[in-house]
Amino acid sequence: MLRCAACSTGYDVVDGIPDLRVPTPAWVDFDRDKAEARRLAALGPVSAEALARDVFGSRPHWTEARIRFRTQQVLEGPSRATRELDTWLAPAARAQGPLLEIGCGTGGLLAALPPDRAAIGVDVSLAWLVVAKRLLAEHGRHFPLAAAVGEALPLPDGSAGAVVALDVIEHLADLRPVLREIDRVSAPGAALAFSTPNRFSLGAEPHVGIWGVGWLPRRVQPAYVEWRTGEPYTFARLLSAREALGLVRAHSRFDAAAEAPPIPDEELARFGARRAALARAYNTLTRTPGMRQLLLAIGPFFHVTGRKQA
Repeated sequence: MLRCAACSTGYDVVDGIPDLRVPTPAWVDFDRDKAEARRLAALGPVSAEALARDVFGSRPHWTEARIRFRTQQVLEGPSRATRELDTWLAPAARAQGPLLEIGCGTGGLLAALPPDRAAIGVDVSLAWLVVAKRLLAEHGRHFPLAAAVGEALPLPDGSAGAVVALDVIEHLADLRPVLREIDRVSAPGAALAFSTPNRFSLGAEPHVGIWGVGWLPRRVQPAYVEWRTGEPYTFARLLSAREALGLVRAHSRFDAAAEAPPIPDEELARFGARRAALARAYNTLTRTPGMRQLLLAIGPFFHVTGRKQA
């Protein structure tokens, strides 16, 4: 049990990871997630691969191929992140002060950081943090991890030199309080970087694999997805680049810009011949100055980067 010195509130600790979550609407049920984290921790010194496979394998109706694919994605996370840290994430990676990753998941980005880089990982899922701790250890990294929500980050004011959130903001019930928290914990001059799918992409909605979801009014999106897939559509709220930048500027002091990046090579390798050809054509257009604004509007995803103003 971890106890707050200021208010004496007690917080559970699982596998050395404190559970600092406060009641907030989220995609994960906190009690079930904590029970899952304890179960994973009790498995003992097994590999990150075995833990990830266990989590995916417990999901109903998942095929062996899907379990294997998603487990491989976890293991490839550090190598993917290494390439990103050399490109659009370089300002965050090189910033002075600790790097905070919100929604660190299975720890791929943290595992790719230099071992002497100060960094902190938080995620709403304690179970995935158990997997992340194992993956980090396998890569010789031992950064602090904590279960927390973006609406109540467990850091002092002005303590972070960079804040990164990869494929996270689209799963938040409300981005505004999270941006205010990011602003609070960030030092002047801190770097901001996040990636997210584009609401108005001409491609399929990535979480459900069907076209046209983002072009519908938000109030009818859940009914449309359930009609098409039979599955609920909750805690998925895709933004356009214009919406995202507007929120960043309204609820933080970050000077931010957005870009439509090329589709990574590791994703292209998984595409069929026709889809890969279209993706390579898209990547060519991302390098064409006159096309960048159009692709930012209708491309599959976008990056937002910025610096906090004093």
